[in-house]
Amino acid sequence: MNRAMLLAAFLFIVPQWAAAQVVISEIMYDLEIGSDSGREWIEVFNAGSSVAFTEWKLFENGSNHTIAAHSGGEMLASGAYAVIADNPTKFLEDWPSYSGLLFDSAFSLSNTGETLIMRCCGSDLVDKDSITHNSETGAAGDGKSLHRTSVSASSLIPATPTPGTGTLTTEVPDDTEDEETEGTTEETTTLTASTSAAAPYQSSYVAPPLPVLFADGGDDRTVIVGADTDFWGRAYDRKQEFVENVRFSWNFGDGTISEGQHVLHRFGFPGRYAVVLSIALDRAAVSDRMVVTAEPAKLAFSVFPDSSIVLENRADKDLNLSRWTIKSFGKTFILPEDTILLASASLRVAQQTHGLTVGPNAELLYPNGLLAMRAGEGTPSAAPTSSPAAMTAKTVTSKLSVTRIQAPKTAGPSSATQALDPAQESFIAISKAEALGRSPTGETQTASVARTIIGSWYWWLAPFSLALIAIFGTVVAKRYKKGEWNIIEQIE
Repeated sequence: MNRAMLLAAFLFIVPQWAAAQVVISEIMYDLEIGSDSGREWIEVFNAGSSVAFTEWKLFENGSNHTIAAHSGGEMLASGAYAVIADNPTKFLEDWPSYSGLLFDSAFSLSNTGETLIMRCCGSDLVDKDSITHNSETGAAGDGKSLHRTSVSASSLIPATPTPGTGTLTTEVPDDTEDEETEGTTEETTTLTASTSAAAPYQSSYVAPPLPVLFADGGDDRTVIVGADTDFWGRAYDRKQEFVENVRFSWNFGDGTISEGQHVLHRFGFPGRYAVVLSIALDRAAVSDRMVVTAEPAKLAFSVFPDSSIVLENRADKDLNLSRWTIKSFGKTFILPEDTILLASASLRVAQQTHGLTVGPNAELLYPNGLLAMRAGEGTPSAAPTSSPAAMTAKTVTSKLSVTRIQAPKTAGPSSATQALDPAQESFIAISKAEALGRSPTGETQTASVARTIIGSWYWWLAPFSLALIAIFGTVVAKRYKKGEWNIIEQIE
């Protein structure tokens, strides 16, 4: 058997993808306008034989990202370009004229730089191509992308984005071989993205005009069910300058829509919602999408004998309580902008700060004025917490005898008494310990605190009673001084 027959047998046995040489040809990692979220993309070029590209992986940020076909099929022909987009929908919004191969993956490119690797195939992944980019190379938010200079080069240069087209070349092995020589000959064919009929596998895609209008509705976020959330829309041009006279339209993904650059929206039910901002100016129209997660507020609201107010976050995420309102006896206190209540933490507002006369009628209101909960109410904790402050409160409570006064009955089969909120019980115990001149964490606390005041309407009954007694004593004293007492003496 001569060498030509051996070579033919080898090519027949080896899988087709073995000869594939897919390289990363272009990287868009830092967009000029608006948020990068979902709008980053990578272009690849097949310098080898045809390949089923969905068998490949993109290694980025320590993970092997799956590649799925979005439009144009799964096969990547020899000499063809394709785009891998983090979000194909957003990519097509930015490049509406794109008609080439488009694949979907999940990645988030670093704006400072990283190494990207193409791997193939099956369970035993092998590195096929590797390229490193960084912000010093260029294309850092200036509207350009990084382009590979050749298939074998490891360098990148900034240039105008051209997704789906380029000037890279491929090496196609010649099927003929001279039996009288030991080597084989290869001829290099230069393939360019053009409309030439002689090379049907070449891309005919022509890059669309660069966008002149950009929409930004903000990043993904988590909001509270029932509370109004601010949504701000922004319109930019290529110079990153604000554009005026733009129409802003919002679709909140829950069946409601609104118009305006700044709108308030309240989600009525928990869930994940795709919120889309669309803007239009003359004949230009673009959109931006974000994911909003609506979760119920896991809060506890308590008032204490010293008129301080405590809000406890029982969730495992931070809560933004900007412009939430505390209302008591007809007066209100609004929490300042950017009041962040950390996960599994408590916020205590002193009476000197809120300036209210608080009692059992105190209410916590959403920013829109709707009732969130009343004093003494709360939602179940997301998970047990064991912070140092909580441990200290439990230790003090266990060493002090706290008397519980029976509270008024409430609706329900077993509501004869009202149990203290854990935060109230801990606070009362610590306050009594401080009044006795002892440290809350001391080890010699033994006295029983017999007159503990529960955070209900009983706590202000005592001063009210004292006031009545004082008024009665004043009246008695005046009448005695004037001799107005009528003393009747019965003589038998």
